[in-house]
Amino acid sequence: MTNPGSCERSYVMTTAVPGTLRVSNDCLADLAGYAAMECYGVVGMAEIDEAAGVARLLPTYRLRKGIDVAPTPNGVQVDLHIVVEQGVNMASVVDNLESSVKFFCLSKLLSFHALM
Repeated sequence: MTNPGSCERSYVMTTAVPGTLRVSNDCLADLAGYAAMECYGVVGMAEIDEAAGVARLLPTYRLRKGIDVAPTPNGVQVDLHIVVEQGVNMASVVDNLESSVKFFCLSKLLSFHALM
């Protein structure tokens, strides 16, 4: 139930709908970016300018530009271009980042699937 003045609406499907759910690469990139920003040691996402040989810190509304998503035979490959805080342990940041992105993306997609 929603508040009378609220714009949010919640719908529950009473029957299953046959078909296939496809998630766009942009949607996966957004989910991965939000998960990455919550990780310890990650300052932000970076956009790589190969011509100039520099990386630029992206604002939060453009996280997708720092993420490459590509299909593979076994699923999907997500490459994150991140800016890391100085002095942090890179191995722990990478481990935390990998597990957080996997968990966040899967939990969001599965919760969406459960609503259907």
